[in-house]
Amino acid sequence: MARSPIYLEAQARLRDFITEAGLGPGDRLPPEAALAERLGVSRLSLREATRSLQTLGVIEARHGNGLFVSAFSFRPLIEQLPYGLAAAGTGLEEILTAREAMEVGLMPAVARLNPQVELAECARLADEMTALETRGKPTTEVDKRFHLLLYRALGNPLVDNLIEVFWELFTRLGDSIPVPPEGGRGAVHLRIIRALQDGDAAESIAAMQKHFDDIRVRAALLRHPDSDADSDAG
Repeated sequence: MARSPIYLEAQARLRDFITEAGLGPGDRLPPEAALAERLGVSRLSLREATRSLQTLGVIEARHGNGLFVSAFSFRPLIEQLPYGLAAAGTGLEEILTAREAMEVGLMPAVARLNPQVELAECARLADEMTALETRGKPTTEVDKRFHLLLYRALGNPLVDNLIEVFWELFTRLGDSIPVPPEGGRGAVHLRIIRALQDGDAAESIAAMQKHFDDIRVRAALLRHPDSDADSDAG
């Protein structure tokens, strides 16, 4: 069996070292010379390994301070995804299905917490969407803030990262989704929040499901290239 390139072995040894040493986000790695000696690799192989691990988001270099363990993030995954994923709209449907399953599925948890501060701010963002729609302005950035804030009270960094990943991928793949002339995006979002504020988990699930049903209908319009509607991510 062929051996892995030396830098890949160095990469694996470095990951093992981080785990075995109990290092976490923000912890500093030993200086290069000491680290190379400890891992039993050349400094050149170590540099190649650390560069690749920086690309993967495992470690980060701070100018003049050395290497540090990075906080977990899906950002490297997003940046490495090929734009060709959107070919024929297949990627869009897959991302929509995954995002829908997560966001609809989280509604009961948000309803149980009933985070009034976050919900009040989400209601304000929904009103802001409506105001932007009235002026014919895009709502994408406000929409994104709404969805990220909605689940913030769960206190689950993995959920936060996944919501951001799904949002960014969907926006990247669906930036040409037609927007119906009548708008109404803000009202749909506000309906979700009102149900949560009332403690009605079933209605919040139904409202979020309706939101995704609307997105799916509009996404289907991508199959009709003659459509001249405006676009937004939803």
